[in-house]
Amino acid sequence: MPLENDHFKPTGLLRNKHIQSILASSKARKWFLRQQSSSLREHQRSILLECGDGVRLHALHSPQPKSSSNPDLAKNNSKLVILIHGWEGSAESTYLLSTASSLFNKGYSILRLHLRDHGPSANLNEELFHAARLDEIAGAIRNIKSRLPYQAYSLVGFSLGGNIALRISQCAEEQRLPLSSVTAISPVMSPSGTMDALNNGLAIYRLYFTKKWKRALRAKQRYFPEKHDLSELISKQNLGDMTDQLVENHTPYPSVAEYFSQYTLQPSGFTELNTNTYIIMAEDDPVIPKAGFNGFENSEKLKVYSYANGGHCGFIKNWKLDCWLDEALPKVL
Repeated sequence: MPLENDHFKPTGLLRNKHIQSILASSKARKWFLRQQSSSLREHQRSILLECGDGVRLHALHSPQPKSSSNPDLAKNNSKLVILIHGWEGSAESTYLLSTASSLFNKGYSILRLHLRDHGPSANLNEELFHAARLDEIAGAIRNIKSRLPYQAYSLVGFSLGGNIALRISQCAEEQRLPLSSVTAISPVMSPSGTMDALNNGLAIYRLYFTKKWKRALRAKQRYFPEKHDLSELISKQNLGDMTDQLVENHTPYPSVAEYFSQYTLQPSGFTELNTNTYIIMAEDDPVIPKAGFNGFENSEKLKVYSYANGGHCGFIKNWKLDCWLDEALPKVL
């Protein structure tokens, strides 16, 4: 097991789940990442991926320089790591930028994929984002393979991106997706459980996601004013009511329960994996209840790494704001 001897044990205030979760996305931490991420940004280029059925997704590709005199870096430059952010995050989210730049500096090429309507992509597709749209992610990966030739491809997802990564792992063989590994960090396992945690937890998380979702919806409205009238959806005051409106007016599902069932993960769905799949989770995650992982056990292709601390996508190990994940991930790629 690649991480069986790796332990994440923060001390002092860093054991607090809310501090971990807030630092994961904090602008202050991004400021500290300026130097670490400079080479990643220097080599990045924007690309549009054709995903089938006219869907296009945006990504930032940072290929490694053609040659490297450092053999430790050169051994990784034939590998592309595809990273997917969480809901209402982006390629510039602090947690994703930290991991992407750390891996790039270790010799991996990086592709930061934007989900529909995330980052600068609200103008690319008429219909709204919802979490059940998996076919376009599979299509994006196929397009990546055809356009960007590498010897190996790994997929890493955070939060909702982690949920998507795990669903991709389930269908990788059927969809003929060339993935050597899939890693999910703090993945959404039960959408209803996460919704309950957001509604009943600290208000800061509800306000954070509500504000960002409404901002994304306003951007969508600006690009497609004749297609959508999102004023009623935007006017809702809580995530539950907004989700009700989204499902009723912008998905093919008859109810929220049916919609949530499309991306609820069950242990029975992971018994026949053909791709090495890893879950990294924190038991104190304030938005991903630990109960969602019940029944998930290690097998030949699935490994679950559970840590007492870490918050949501945090895993910050010291007050220099270094992230333990940045050291751990290369062991599972």
